Amino acid sequence: MKRSLRLKLILSFLVVALVTVLVVSALIRLTSGQSLMNLVVEQQTAQLEESVTSYYTANSSLDGFFAYYIESRPYEPRPDDSGNQNPAPGFGDIRGVFGLVDADNRAIMPTFGIDIGQQVPADMIKDPVAVKLNGETIAWILPDTKFQFKLSAEEELFLKRTSLAIGAAAAAGVAIAILMGVLLTGYLVKPIQRLTAAAKALAEGDLKQQVPVTSQDELGLLTETFNQMSSDLHQADLQRKRLTADITHDLSTPLQIISGYIEMLENGQVTLTEDRIGIIKTEIEHLRRMVSDLTTLSQVEAGGLEIQAETVQPEQLLQRVYQAYQPIAAAKGVTLELNAPSGLPAIYVDEGRMLQVLKNLVDNALRHTPAGRKVALEATDSGLVELKVTDSGEGIDADDLPYVFDRFYRADKARSANSGKMGLGLAICKALVSAQGGKIKALSAGKGQGTSMLITFPPQDSGHTAQ
Repeated sequence: MKRSLRLKLILSFLVVALVTVLVVSALIRLTSGQSLMNLVVEQQTAQLEESVTSYYTANSSLDGFFAYYIESRPYEPRPDDSGNQNPAPGFGDIRGVFGLVDADNRAIMPTFGIDIGQQVPADMIKDPVAVKLNGETIAWILPDTKFQFKLSAEEELFLKRTSLAIGAAAAAGVAIAILMGVLLTGYLVKPIQRLTAAAKALAEGDLKQQVPVTSQDELGLLTETFNQMSSDLHQADLQRKRLTADITHDLSTPLQIISGYIEMLENGQVTLTEDRIGIIKTEIEHLRRMVSDLTTLSQVEAGGLEIQAETVQPEQLLQRVYQAYQPIAAAKGVTLELNAPSGLPAIYVDEGRMLQVLKNLVDNALRHTPAGRKVALEATDSGLVELKVTDSGEGIDADDLPYVFDRFYRADKARSANSGKMGLGLAICKALVSAQGGKIKALSAGKGQGTSMLITFPPQDSGHTAQ
């Protein structure tokens, strides 16, 4: 039989309350009787102490105190050690008191069977209570800590009422425990129930689930974690759908062109010319490049991309890129500048992969820079080694900057679609830089203000990570 968590918690509260109440009740019942007897002994000892001091004050000695005490208080025989009533006069009316001796340990009343005036052995005197007058000890009262006297009817009634009160308190405690169990379990279980319902909906495909955070405890932290997980799954699902749509779109265009030409060739609508072969080759190359880019990205994310790091001088790296693209820039009417002083700290990277990154950035910069303007390659040392590619082209809106490294993201959809680029170049750059321990970010003051791509690496001997 299944039991809900709420029921289990309520039963746990109830069991704990019952055990606690029963243990406390038993302890109180066991100790209340003895506590009452101890109180009676204290009261009787105080009364005897008052009588002794009063008598001594009046007579300057305790001679004859026993006869005075017998006359002043009613006599109640007490049982001796055999359980029989002791006919001899004593302290039967002083419950819990065994004897009384003077300062010299002589019996003032019959004590331990020793007559008045006789010396009481010191080994019989245990835990005496001093009776003092003006700072001087005039007598010792000897409490009987072992003698269990009978309580009076009033005292028995008090104990009975005490027991009833304890029972009532126990019942109230159990009732309160049940009430608190219901209230507290409701408070504890409701967030779990909400999380359970949200998790079921999440498992059924609804990735927009968010649960209200109603506390700052572990349940609140669990709820926040669930909400973050749900949000991440939702974003990942959206990204997956966008990725699928973008791949489908970018694959379909060249495939349609290729299949269209093949169909027309089969039907004899066109003849195979050098220009048409060139178009088909271009589209095939586009497909090959796209597959290669996707493969690179997947390898980086899976940790399977081979990185062959070595010591590389930043200025030499930029010099190679400059030499490769200076003729291309000149043909476009764009000035390509190089500012990379010698003596910069070396970086520990895969030179081939970094050339791939920088060439991708320069190629992108040249495509977006009109004739008559410039593209700059820079290397500086700011504690970190900085590699920067800056163009003087259209720039990027502030709203687009956070997304330029996302897969298939195109700030200018029309231009990018017409360029034959998939929107994977910057995503690949970021993946390759990150795989080598570096950071990359885009900087732009806005449309018409140009764009800078800043790459940072720690110096080879620094041992720290780029920021």
